Amino acid sequence: MAEPIISASELERFCYCPLSWWLGLQTEAQSQQLEQGVARHEDVSRELRNILDGEKRALAWERAVLWFSLIATVMALIGLFIFNRNFSRDIIWLSALPTVLWIGLILYLVMHASLDKKNGVRRAERVFAIASVVTVFLILIVLITYDVPMVLAEVALVLSLFWLIGTSFALYNTLKSQREIEIRRKEIHLTAKIAYIGNDTSRLLRSERYGITGRPDYILEEGDELVPVELKSGRQPRGPLFSHIVQLAAYCLIMSDSGEKVTRGILKYGDTEFDIDFDEGLRQIVTDKAGEMRSALKGDIEVHRNHNRPGKCQSCSRREQCPEKIV
Repeated sequence: MAEPIISASELERFCYCPLSWWLGLQTEAQSQQLEQGVARHEDVSRELRNILDGEKRALAWERAVLWFSLIATVMALIGLFIFNRNFSRDIIWLSALPTVLWIGLILYLVMHASLDKKNGVRRAERVFAIASVVTVFLILIVLITYDVPMVLAEVALVLSLFWLIGTSFALYNTLKSQREIEIRRKEIHLTAKIAYIGNDTSRLLRSERYGITGRPDYILEEGDELVPVELKSGRQPRGPLFSHIVQLAAYCLIMSDSGEKVTRGILKYGDTEFDIDFDEGLRQIVTDKAGEMRSALKGDIEVHRNHNRPGKCQSCSRREQCPEKIV
């Protein structure tokens, strides 16, 4: 018989109170606090998604600036070559050398801006860059070899002016998008790159070795390390709660088991953050608690209330049917 799969959220409820978790398996009751927490998580997920979309827009406008600059430079170069056709070829090539170097720099920046660690340079932009370089040199060869009407020089310079206007527009939108992202990041105290957002449609993280699954609220990328972040709504405690620490550690365990470098996680209660170091001791606690849950599910052990706190009992959504509630 296959071992039951344990979710990180179930593990949190089990560590909060095994009996409450067990009763929750038998009923669909849901507390108002839990509903508020779900709504809060949806809001944060939507805000993080807006930040990611804004970063993509900023990057797209940034690339547009470079491409517009490249085309404006090519148009200006064509116009100058036509105007200077009466000069010797040596003088023409010497005057064009800085421009050609500028085109090369723009192409490099476009490639660098489009670089993605997993997907590499986008194929469409690579093809466009190569085609642009080939086209420029073909045009230059034609201009140097054959006589062309002077009106083409005027047209080329006018077109270069329009492309420069487009460059200014793209630059404005780049700065605008970047500013909006900065404001949104400051509002939720976000400094690192977002690598993952946990919602109903996101990929479920899974450890086959430990039989644990879960979706952290989001994952940050800090250098070569990933940091899971779990948001908690409701009353802000003086320190991180044990059940929340175990849930966060379960995410760390899943991620490290898949080969990622994970040494810590973050618990957020409103504007307050707690860094939780993920070490061998915490790893052992997660596996032990998951083992207890499986034993309970198979009927090998009984579950009981694990605390003597009246306030905790009062706020429990399973209180009415709990046989061990504190009066």
